[in-house]
Amino acid sequence: MIDIELTDIPNDKYVKFFAKFTEIETLEVAQWKVPHLLGFFVKRYQDYYHAPYAWKFNHQLPNKCFETWQIKTLGSKLSTNPQILKDYIDWAFLNIVPKAKRKLTSISFMTKDEAVNDYKLNVLLAGQNAQSVDRATQLPSHYKEAWLAGSGVAVHTYGNLAFIAQIEPRAENVVKGFEKLVEVGFDMSVLTRIV
Repeated sequence: MIDIELTDIPNDKYVKFFAKFTEIETLEVAQWKVPHLLGFFVKRYQDYYHAPYAWKFNHQLPNKCFETWQIKTLGSKLSTNPQILKDYIDWAFLNIVPKAKRKLTSISFMTKDEAVNDYKLNVLLAGQNAQSVDRATQLPSHYKEAWLAGSGVAVHTYGNLAFIAQIEPRAENVVKGFEKLVEVGFDMSVLTRIV
């Protein structure tokens, strides 16, 4: 591979990609895509360090660049829900960045397993200690809403979900219900511990 010296913005595709960053001011978070999440990250970075984030420009297509790959990695580790990802970015700039011994120069600090797991356990699952969850434990409202949106059926307790999870074969709406739960950060392994 040949190293090519790049200007500030390597091509028109990046110009269009970066133009989407301003949409975060008017677009609802639920509508955000990868460019919006990156725009939010860049804004938080600029606000904290009073300097622009230095892009790697490792690919001529912005949807295949390092930063995009990192956001997609974060989505696979945490959630594809843009609100959860936005909240995680906020959390990272309040809890990780100030503790760093040096200036963080790469977005990859947010995809480290220690950081993602810390957020999952201490923020997403706060107040839901998996050891104390039983059949009668009420589901948090965001899980009830996600399940209802996916399945079209109301559930109220972890016991309801544990029972439904054991039914084979699963109806299509049940599969969609569980997919929606996972999207909003639900840990399916909790259901296996419910007696």
